[in-house]
Amino acid sequence: MSLFKNFKSVTYCVAQWADRISEEELRKETDWLQKYVGIDKVYLETFRGTFARKEQIEMIKKVLGEYGIEVSGGITTVSPDLNDSDKNRQRLFDTMCYCNEGMRNKLKEVSEYTASLFDEFIIDDFFFTQCMCEDCIREKGKLSWEEFRLAKMQEVSENLIIKPAKKINPKINIIIKYPNWRESYQETGYNPQQQRNIFDAIYTGTETRHGALQDQHLPRYLSYSLVRWMDNVLPGKNGGGWFDPFECDRIDTYLEQAYLTAFAKAKEIMMFCWPAIYNNKRATPLGFMYQKLDKIMGNCGNPQGLPVYIPFNSQGDDHIEDYLGMIGIPMEPSPDFPEYNEKTSSVLVTAASLKDSQIVDKIKAFVQAGGKVVATSTFMIAALKQYPEITELTSIRYRDRRLEADEFQYTVSGLYGRNYVKSRETISFPILEHRNNATWSIANAGHGEYHESIIMYDTYGKGKFEVINLPDMPSRIRDLPAELQTVLRYELIGNGKIWIECGYGLSLFTYDNDTFGVYCYTNDGCVPLDFNIHIKGENIKLSRIFDSDEKPMFLPSEIQPAYVSALDMKGEEKQSVFHARIIPGDFQFFKIAGA
Repeated sequence: MSLFKNFKSVTYCVAQWADRISEEELRKETDWLQKYVGIDKVYLETFRGTFARKEQIEMIKKVLGEYGIEVSGGITTVSPDLNDSDKNRQRLFDTMCYCNEGMRNKLKEVSEYTASLFDEFIIDDFFFTQCMCEDCIREKGKLSWEEFRLAKMQEVSENLIIKPAKKINPKINIIIKYPNWRESYQETGYNPQQQRNIFDAIYTGTETRHGALQDQHLPRYLSYSLVRWMDNVLPGKNGGGWFDPFECDRIDTYLEQAYLTAFAKAKEIMMFCWPAIYNNKRATPLGFMYQKLDKIMGNCGNPQGLPVYIPFNSQGDDHIEDYLGMIGIPMEPSPDFPEYNEKTSSVLVTAASLKDSQIVDKIKAFVQAGGKVVATSTFMIAALKQYPEITELTSIRYRDRRLEADEFQYTVSGLYGRNYVKSRETISFPILEHRNNATWSIANAGHGEYHESIIMYDTYGKGKFEVINLPDMPSRIRDLPAELQTVLRYELIGNGKIWIECGYGLSLFTYDNDTFGVYCYTNDGCVPLDFNIHIKGENIKLSRIFDSDEKPMFLPSEIQPAYVSALDMKGEEKQSVFHARIIPGDFQFFKIAGA
């Protein structure tokens, strides 16, 4: 029986650990993990360069079964050099060369061995190739590396993993875990567009660690957004999110990976790995926090947010949805462009969306029907070259010039009037020119006598095509004045029911049953954050979703609005505004009640 109602607490055991641990040590470590964390399920690895012995696998399965812990299998597709000729094959992380017959045979053996021991196994995220040995070059021929690797790993998936395993064990359930670097999948052979049709389930890497101190590009909101993209890749069959304690400079940096994975409604929360979390102070708060997360998630519906179109095998504006998510814009990335309807009236397109050769036609149809398409500046600059027909939608042009800005002017549909604010530092943007009164400006940026629009829109048919000009360095969105961040929130989600007003560092999570939550990130020099919650409508009340049955004495169950104000110039549409405060590393969830 699961320890938690809304997700399973899961960990992974690597083959080297499995092959050496004694039964006495295993019981000791299991007692510790059950005391401080609480484990529902373990993925027990049979191979990571070397095999774990069958007698060890069986012993571990028996002991964990006595604790009521479910056990599935796992494999990691790495291999040392098999013979002298392999020493000339340069491969990152000892990943396999799938043009090498010895390594292909080894993978088939691994798959058969694992299927003989389990009814389910997961493939760790080393199931890729970047090998450029003589054999790979020869087999690739005139194909691009992307074309070759996508096809190669599809073939390997079918012929070396799935077919051999299912021949040994027809009821085997095989899960492919995708890493956290979605923008690079196609360059290394990860092929979710095709692999979703042949694997039984998928899994999501949600490890973000310390974004500034590593070579990967991992904004922390990725722990939420990638689960959502994967849920849309294979609805109902995204098994869970997987994170680790490595390069987490503070405990909150580690814990928030679990929080965001849970907020995304992952079915399993996977802590990699058993030997890394055992006796680790970062893991000790997890059992306590899982109870709180379980209580809250039980009250929340299905996640929803601004649709972000990120097609398969695409790259560009990498993780821009995560930087926007970290200023309080709820995101719902998807590999599919949405159809316009009452529930889906807006969509964000980024440079990645240009992978779709029909993107301009899709935008035109969406806008003409009455929808709102918001495009990033990077999308717009590339589209003007790649798809010049985009000019039917707007007068915006790009002439390869830059804007250095520390002065900003903004207005939001009459909500704030016309206001001016300065940033603490100069921020660089591309200059997107537009023709006055053909395209309308919502916010401008510049210095001295020169300013250009950074948020602008055109009307087309029944709808609107809007462009947001973002800083050259995406992380500098956080350096925009708080007022400009609020303008971005309103423009991107203002058609929705709720948005927040504050500075950087607060993410908003919205659900389809009128519940929502906020999480405040920990950063160097962070302090408690005051913010306003804007909800459309009058007579609105907020009730807190408490994280335990014991309600804190100092927190009221209901929150009354601080004031009600108009949303438009005519004062016809009203909004209720609530004041709140949050401490970094904390989350708060609410239920909306009222008209």
